[in-house]
Amino acid sequence: MTYLNQVWEMISHNPSTVTVAIGGMLLYFCFLRPRWKWWLYPVMLALTFFSLPLLSVLFTTVFHQPNGYSVLMSCLGYWIDMMVLLAFREHFGATLALLFTQGILNRLFTFWGFILHIPLSTALGGNLEIGASVALVMVVMYTVMLLVSWLVLREKGRRLIQTPLPRYSWVALAGFAASAKLIIDFCSDYAFELNPYSDSNIIWAMIAVCLFSIAVLGLYLYVIISTLKHSELKAAANRLVFEKEAQQRYYEAQLQNQEELRRMKHDMNGHLTTVAQLLQEDNRDEAVHYLTSLGDYAESRQQELYSDDPYLNAVVTNYSTLFATNATPFELDIQSGKMAMHHVEMCMAMNNALENALEASLKLPPDLRCVKLQVKTKQSRFLFRVTNRFNSEIIMNGEVPGSTKKDLGHGYGLRSIRDAAESLGGFITCKIEGDLFVLDVAI
Repeated sequence: MTYLNQVWEMISHNPSTVTVAIGGMLLYFCFLRPRWKWWLYPVMLALTFFSLPLLSVLFTTVFHQPNGYSVLMSCLGYWIDMMVLLAFREHFGATLALLFTQGILNRLFTFWGFILHIPLSTALGGNLEIGASVALVMVVMYTVMLLVSWLVLREKGRRLIQTPLPRYSWVALAGFAASAKLIIDFCSDYAFELNPYSDSNIIWAMIAVCLFSIAVLGLYLYVIISTLKHSELKAAANRLVFEKEAQQRYYEAQLQNQEELRRMKHDMNGHLTTVAQLLQEDNRDEAVHYLTSLGDYAESRQQELYSDDPYLNAVVTNYSTLFATNATPFELDIQSGKMAMHHVEMCMAMNNALENALEASLKLPPDLRCVKLQVKTKQSRFLFRVTNRFNSEIIMNGEVPGSTKKDLGHGYGLRSIRDAAESLGGFITCKIEGDLFVLDVAI
């Protein structure tokens, strides 16, 4: 109970900590919601509050002086950052950028609370405490920011988190954000030393730090937006190339079919002559057998159209050939016609899924290999399932298995599928049923 009393005392004396913690959780819920279950957010919030006495003791031990309000807020912010980074370590650089942006906003909101303390206190009769002023301003500003984020910036924020930028880009962004955050923390700690709060010196110091924070935040957001636009342009170019390649594969398959038909037509006169000769010689059984063989031959030379959708058909045709070449049975259950949807994301997801299934099958003896693809549309969603046997070398890592490959550049297939599905409001699920690995994708 003593520890709980310490937690309650720190919260009651610093109401802004509640605003920072709850506002941060809501902000992460807004941008990162698909990645977490809802109950993890209140758990993380409770851990944040329970960490306050530990943070206070840690600061006193390291710096040998009682911690102040500013330092407590900094420690709380860094503690939340650490937990979020651990939870979203797959997107470390992008999450770090988001966290430092939120940290700079926290500082900005805090200082505006101090700056507006005097007019707020005067408006409310002069009995308003400084902590209550800060908490009130932060509640208002967080509410506005969350509404704007939810209504306007939510999808852009999620795309930023999911954008596969080069490592050096995220290192540069995170380094810039960390430097800006440390400078602002240093300036704010200096400003808080200018007591009392009614002194004009601290007001002007806080206004200066606010202006500096706004300038840094503007520059930082400009860098992030520029980087994101560059990444989107590059991704759009890659999608165009991929779409062109998918169309090219489909057209090549169609041309090959038509070439085979022309050859069959050229040979048809000879076949008809043979059948006519057999009938003239009264060899009816031989003529029937010849016609049957001719039909089987024509069917074997005609490539099958698996779907009315050219993109889906191109992917399935390509992998049907690959599975046949590698002695891997490939079962198909396609209940889908031509689709009006995001073909690039569909092709990328299915290509990665079938590529993973092929690689897993090649690790097994030929008699144990089996891959099945099921496709259907339901309620305007495109659904497909890939089932394949595997050799038990799968490491489950959160929602998707991790890669067992040690060379750089591998292990991104399932993550790419997940990101493509989530970018369109879909999802993926992975499960193991005995020696079968089952991947379900909804787009």
